[in-house]
Amino acid sequence: MCGIAGIIQRHTPIESDRVICAMMRSLAHRGPDDEGIYIKENAALGHRRLSILDLSKAGHQPMATDDGKAWITYNGEIYNFVELKKELGEREYKGSSDTEVLLALYQKLGSGVVDKLNGIFAFAIWDENKKELFAARDHVGVKPFYYAMQNGTFYFASEIKALLAAGVPAEPNEKILHDYLVHGCYQHSHETFFAGIHQLPAGCALFLRGGEVEITRYWDLARRVSDLSSLHDDEVDSRFLDLFRNALTIQLRSDVPVGIQLSGGFDSSAITAMVHHLVSGQKNFHLFSHIYGEHRDIEVPYMQALADDLGWKIDFIEIYPRHMREYIEQAVRFQDEPFPGLPTIGLHMIAEQCRKRGIPVVLGGQGGDEIGAGYEYYMGAFLLDAMRDGGSSKAFAELQAYGKLHNFQGPSRNFNFFVDTLSAYVSPGTSADGTSFVKKDALHPEFLGRMRNNGPHFEKPFSSHLQNMQYRDIMYTKLPRILHSADRAAMAYGVEQRVPFVDYRFIEYGLSLPMYQKIRNGEQRHFMRRALKKYMPEFVRKAPKRAVPSPQREWFQKTLSPWIFSVFSSKSFASRPYFNQSAVLEEYTRYSRAKHNPNSFHIWQWLHLELWLRKYFD
Repeated sequence: MCGIAGIIQRHTPIESDRVICAMMRSLAHRGPDDEGIYIKENAALGHRRLSILDLSKAGHQPMATDDGKAWITYNGEIYNFVELKKELGEREYKGSSDTEVLLALYQKLGSGVVDKLNGIFAFAIWDENKKELFAARDHVGVKPFYYAMQNGTFYFASEIKALLAAGVPAEPNEKILHDYLVHGCYQHSHETFFAGIHQLPAGCALFLRGGEVEITRYWDLARRVSDLSSLHDDEVDSRFLDLFRNALTIQLRSDVPVGIQLSGGFDSSAITAMVHHLVSGQKNFHLFSHIYGEHRDIEVPYMQALADDLGWKIDFIEIYPRHMREYIEQAVRFQDEPFPGLPTIGLHMIAEQCRKRGIPVVLGGQGGDEIGAGYEYYMGAFLLDAMRDGGSSKAFAELQAYGKLHNFQGPSRNFNFFVDTLSAYVSPGTSADGTSFVKKDALHPEFLGRMRNNGPHFEKPFSSHLQNMQYRDIMYTKLPRILHSADRAAMAYGVEQRVPFVDYRFIEYGLSLPMYQKIRNGEQRHFMRRALKKYMPEFVRKAPKRAVPSPQREWFQKTLSPWIFSVFSSKSFASRPYFNQSAVLEEYTRYSRAKHNPNSFHIWQWLHLELWLRKYFD
């Protein structure tokens, strides 16, 4: 895991290292172990290294091919580099890093190298002979790659702040701000919150030739999905377990200690239990979790039960309201763009503790809900499919079964749940309970009038409503913002976040399975729960999906209210062309006095956006 940056000038040579060094200084947190730059003619590459594989100087970057004609700067891990090294056959290597294997494979296959890779990566290779830059980003976009073209000069980097350090102007992107404030969408586009700065889409490669940028897709999830409806349950389980064991085995490759981020939910618990199985019960893995002080955290019993069952120690990191104020400024700085809220502060605190305790790699459970249809709002899309394929009686039976598992009281509760989750399917700006988590009435009328559009459009490549919803979450809405916040939080402290369930093979498998493998008799993630029966404690394995136990709503309503009022009442907030300050204050007053608030996302939007605007534009 590292920080990368580069500059390619079209016509003139780069005469100084001043700009590339400024870019690297802004990325020092991503790579505290080493720094390197390459400058020749019209190209400059920079690298900040976080040493995970091959801690020696042989892993120094930028790194050249054997003939010295191509140079790479690379961020990430190629998990299958051991297998790829064997495929390449006998050859000389200076060290044992995956970077050398990646370069050797590039020499052999050119841009086709991406078809061989399994990992989390963003890299750029400058070919001196061709005068061409080739860059690529991993299948699901775990690792970031940003770029901008200014006056004929191409800049790229791991984080937006490095582009700003190079002199790329900071200007808010009103189109993306509108998508965020009106539709609740973010990290859903190749555009960013900064006008003129783009991100390379997940699963894509970039070519820079003669000053022209060309982007091609090397991994098309919709085309990779197959029909696995003929598989019996035992075959489904066997394939899943084989994938799971392999994904974890190759992601445990490391020359430094590895920790596990445990949430109490099914996914991180499954990873913890399978790791325990793979390492034959070794007790040298650290478990970390953030919990909320002065708040009844319902996840604690599940986490403690699993830790006790495995005989592993778990460290709970407590978050109090004061931590949001203490960490928010640095979180805004490290994240660069708006992020999901209080849970992200927890990720920052976990990463900080990992670094302090000498654990620079941590496994997380992100992605499991998307491949196993684990979010409760998937039920609306699933029931539509069930109704189409099996009639209303089949859909009603599944709805009843779900209600029974979740202790719903009365048939009206079942019906309301169906309507609410259907709303979440139709509109990405709707919570699982059917309530909108945006409040556009509090936005400035001129901003709304200036940015009239119907919001982002997401493709629906499948005939199944459930598959389309999973696809939307994986490619555009849920997973991209989760991965964005997880990477920035971890790398803020020089920690590598690995995400086993985001192995592209899992993604393809989860979308290829028929709906009744994912949801059956009201139970979500059905095939995963079934397959892991002998690996997980029953208490944890069979527990229904629970909402993230964040006290953000309560803290925003009470403890943090004076601070939030001061932000919303400020002169800078009043001057923004996006908000109607009087309407915002009226809504927040209502929110603060209400007996029940469905969600706090709109309050977080306004608060966070104001702090972001202060940081980057004031």
